[in-house]
Amino acid sequence: MDTIHTVLRSARHFFCGTFLSRLSGFFRDMAMAFCFGSSAEVAAFFVAFRLANLFRRLLGEGNLQSGFIPLFESLRKKNFAEAVHFYRESAFSLGLSIIAIILGLELFLWALLDLLSLAWQEIALLTMWMLPGLFFICLSGLNNALLQSQKKYFWSAAAPLAFNGVWIAAAFLSQQMSSLAFWITGGFAMQWLITSLQVRKELSNVMKEKRTIFSSEWKRMISLMTLGVVGIGAVQINSALDAIFAQIADPSGPAYLWYAIRVQQLPLALFGLALSGALLPPLSRAIKEGDLEKFTSFLASGLRLSAVLIIPSTLALLALGGTGLNLLYGHGQFHPQDVQQTLFCLWAYGTGLLPSVFVLLLAQGFYAQKSYWIPARASLISVGVNIALNAFLVFVLKWGALSVALSTSVSAWVNCYILANHLKNSVFSTQFIQFCLRLVLAASIPACLTLIVQQWGFGGLVSTGSVQLVQCVSLSILYLGGLVGMVFLLKIEEFWHLLGNRMKFLEF
Repeated sequence: MDTIHTVLRSARHFFCGTFLSRLSGFFRDMAMAFCFGSSAEVAAFFVAFRLANLFRRLLGEGNLQSGFIPLFESLRKKNFAEAVHFYRESAFSLGLSIIAIILGLELFLWALLDLLSLAWQEIALLTMWMLPGLFFICLSGLNNALLQSQKKYFWSAAAPLAFNGVWIAAAFLSQQMSSLAFWITGGFAMQWLITSLQVRKELSNVMKEKRTIFSSEWKRMISLMTLGVVGIGAVQINSALDAIFAQIADPSGPAYLWYAIRVQQLPLALFGLALSGALLPPLSRAIKEGDLEKFTSFLASGLRLSAVLIIPSTLALLALGGTGLNLLYGHGQFHPQDVQQTLFCLWAYGTGLLPSVFVLLLAQGFYAQKSYWIPARASLISVGVNIALNAFLVFVLKWGALSVALSTSVSAWVNCYILANHLKNSVFSTQFIQFCLRLVLAASIPACLTLIVQQWGFGGLVSTGSVQLVQCVSLSILYLGGLVGMVFLLKIEEFWHLLGNRMKFLEF
């Protein structure tokens, strides 16, 4: 039976797996920064990685799961074997579709090579090397959707450990970006293998049936995903345009944005993705049972918990972002000016962290109801805002790579507003907004104090490795201590419930 506590238990499992994968991701990015710094070559590699993964979000992750899980749950209620057969047919049909897409993209890029400049030829070639990985990562996404429906969240979240391990080894062993790009596909294959082994374990007792290519259930899932494809496709095209804008603004811009967004995405992945991934199956079951009260309760509780986690995290990015980036990346070929430019991008990304998490949770509410048009329209509008802002900030104000990060955050606020405005039985009550403002006040004061101590106590960012660690740990303790003190003074009870053994949600 689904309850708030079962959702939180699932989210905790998701959190643990995601934490391990994100930790390995930091080691991966540290290896890249140490070995290659912010050179134009590594910036080109990051642009190619984004382009190669353009279809990943469309067919391999969130949109696939939002289309697959409601149908799987609907079939499971009738017969589990029938639901499993639907998964196997989906995997077979998805695999064939992805192979066709990869071949088409490879031919398109090959035909385009002679028309490109030398710099963009390099990006196109790196993209071609990484495209085969799309097959494995998309099938891995389908495996994750099944595992989440089975309430198995840890391995679906921890599987990227294998991918990051391959990437780290390749960063130290590869002398050329083409070699590194080749190993990216190997890393994706390892990630798929881990999820496949877990799926096989879950379905070992269900007899296999003859699979149908592009069955009626598969077509139904694709039709449900169509509007999601529109919205997410717009976001992914926008992401590719972001990389192009960054490359135009500054040859090293894509590298600054990559390192910054990896830090910004840590709380987004740990808390936002964990909660949204844990919420979709129970939200879908609540809608299937016609229990709107439970549906609203799950969604409201997820938003409230995310605010407790994300608002202090956002202020932490402001207060501790510089020391954190300096400790992670400020070594080898990554110079102090690179740290400073990355920090500006991190601050700009950080302003959009809270709405980005809210968007993830609100979208799940619409997906559970099989309502895809509103999230798609919100994405399209936010993408238009993002592109317009990018053009203005890059070409008119000439703010460099910072323009891309700032535009992304503004568009996230626009997306959040549209979704909240269209949600029936709105969970954004006056009490909830007041609660968020109290959290902002509780985190702002220690954040300002931390910045003052960093500037006047340490004289800014330091360059020696051991002192970097001391500075980061000292300022982190100062911020967390101040946050706990302010939470105590303002009597924000949810914070203590989060830290305690029992997670109790107050009524709005």
